[in-house]
Amino acid sequence: MALEKGSDHPHRGTMGEGEYFSGNDYTMVFWNMDDYPIPVGMDDFGSIRINIIEALERFGYHGETDVNVHCAQLECDVRDELSKARIDYLPEATKVYLTSTAKVCSLDMTAFLVRIALPQPPINIAVIAKPKAELVRVLKCLKSRGHTLMLIHPPDGEQLSFSVDTLLAHAHLGDSKEEEDHPSQGEEEDHLSKGEEEDHLSKGEEEDHLSKGEEDTSVGLGPYYYYCQYLSQKAEKEKEKEEEVEDPYKILDFLEPIRPSVKGAMTAVFWDAQYCPFPPGSTADEIYNSIELALVKRKFTNKTTIWAYLGDDDKNGSALLGDKTWASRIYFFSAGDKASRRIRMTNDICFWAHESSCQPVRESLFIVSDQFRGDLYYVELLHNLVPACLHLFCITPTQDINKPESPEWPELFFDKGAYRLLLEISEIPAACSCSKKRKTDAGMLVTMEDEEETSGMESNE
Repeated sequence: MALEKGSDHPHRGTMGEGEYFSGNDYTMVFWNMDDYPIPVGMDDFGSIRINIIEALERFGYHGETDVNVHCAQLECDVRDELSKARIDYLPEATKVYLTSTAKVCSLDMTAFLVRIALPQPPINIAVIAKPKAELVRVLKCLKSRGHTLMLIHPPDGEQLSFSVDTLLAHAHLGDSKEEEDHPSQGEEEDHLSKGEEEDHLSKGEEEDHLSKGEEDTSVGLGPYYYYCQYLSQKAEKEKEKEEEVEDPYKILDFLEPIRPSVKGAMTAVFWDAQYCPFPPGSTADEIYNSIELALVKRKFTNKTTIWAYLGDDDKNGSALLGDKTWASRIYFFSAGDKASRRIRMTNDICFWAHESSCQPVRESLFIVSDQFRGDLYYVELLHNLVPACLHLFCITPTQDINKPESPEWPELFFDKGAYRLLLEISEIPAACSCSKKRKTDAGMLVTMEDEEETSGMESNE
């Protein structure tokens, strides 16, 4: 699966009246086959790729395109035919899939989408999938980070034939109304006329300055002069950002890029509050202070940020949803059932890890959940996110310590339920079948270090 970078010089293509898609020279297509399977009777998988690319070209895009497909389980012969058609199966990008005999991928497609798109410069992303809530949220997050988006899905209950016409008919650009994203022809002409007028005035002013004998210092200085100007402007913008005052009541929900609000080492906590509930009746500040105090006692930094994920039927936590009225850096989200909470937590961890990895200090990440330990796909994903300056811990408390009413909460979580999430490579005797490539790569198995209990003190020093 290629991950080439797009161009730094965007262009725009059109289809019909004012419809825009392409902003860059590279497009990645993510197709959820569980949502829209291969049409019955379609044996030529290459035609699917051809039709997708032709539809993109009709939207004005003519650059390089990678087509990727995802589903929980795919037969070997179908996977090989898709590969011949240059359609990549996303789970094959993981060591777990390449070496496991059980070919069932537990990762949601949004995890691949976020993991692959985040390191890219702004690219075009076309998604063929049902508009489920988490997918729509992830696309909004990626749009705010500069990517150009298209979501292709027919009305509820209908299947997708993958013809060029149906792909075009069911394409939805971005995540907002077209007229809000793109001005009408009259507005565009008015904008252009104003721009031409301003340009004319600026030229007149420049001639006036020169006529008064002022020297144009930019003449003859060449690219280096403009490069120095660029660096100076960039430094000024960075200084302005540093001087911004953090709004303590703003909810950090990753719908826009996060910027570290504190200096120095930080600790991030992602907490499944349905599995590990908070003390009944506690305020947000009380919850935050208890967790942060437990971390500080174990020699972690006191600069802690907590994201808590509630179930839809969590009556105790419902009062913590909505507007943020407390100053502590703890945020609460309604994240659905057990599977949905893991998907949401994983994607948010990906966003956080990517945008905090530029910090040159050692940071710590805690995941409080029972849904990661033992699932090799998620363990591998989390391990790949971890930069050299990040400690990764999981907390999976047993029933005897998962008692929010206990006076020792949450101290016992860190003393008895925490462990380092590590990976080790070990050989396995039997290589999996299906293709030569997988036979070559087999023999390497990603496994989790089962038990390395830690209070955090020794590992964090």
